[in-house]
Amino acid sequence: MKAKQKNLRIFDIEVTDDEAFYAYMEKNKILLKDFLLLINGHISDGVKKYLDSEGFCYILGSDCHIKIPAKQPNRENHAIISPESGASEAQPKTKHTIVHEHIKTLVVNQPVRSGVEISHAGDITVFARINSAAKVSAEGNLEVYGVIDGLAQCDGDYMIAKDVGKGHIVFNGEILDRDLFDGKLKKITYGKEGAIVKDLFETNYH
Repeated sequence: MKAKQKNLRIFDIEVTDDEAFYAYMEKNKILLKDFLLLINGHISDGVKKYLDSEGFCYILGSDCHIKIPAKQPNRENHAIISPESGASEAQPKTKHTIVHEHIKTLVVNQPVRSGVEISHAGDITVFARINSAAKVSAEGNLEVYGVIDGLAQCDGDYMIAKDVGKGHIVFNGEILDRDLFDGKLKKITYGKEGAIVKDLFETNYH
């Protein structure tokens, strides 16, 4: 017998409406296949059949006594299924992980090619494009000044992004709608209600 502890990524989903749930799952299917889903809320027979038929790995909150830490909610992957739910996330086809443990900021000057995954425990600054099927993941802050056609994932205190083409942004576990990005530099931070997206050079007149 062998037993090993594994670090799983759990996506906590609270279902409030079946149709909104189906729409959200279809839109984010590629992303959610990589997570263990914890399903809470209104769970109908239709929801169970859908999850089974699509092959999702899931457990029902009512059947599970795992406690998810609440000290840092901005680090949790949590989605409330409602008509206002956000965008989806691309999945890289081939993974090449780059981990730099001895530097705080990893600077990427060249385009991140399709199929490449860059992961860093500190901050990442990308001065080029993130191509489709590429992934950049920072445990610290993330700045991307090129077009995001792949996946940009940030677990830090802030993120800066400009153009979101066909790609997706996940900030502290929250999937952001690409409609929030209009080609201007945006600063993304986290507040009590979730992710806050504002113009980087926003001027307040009083």
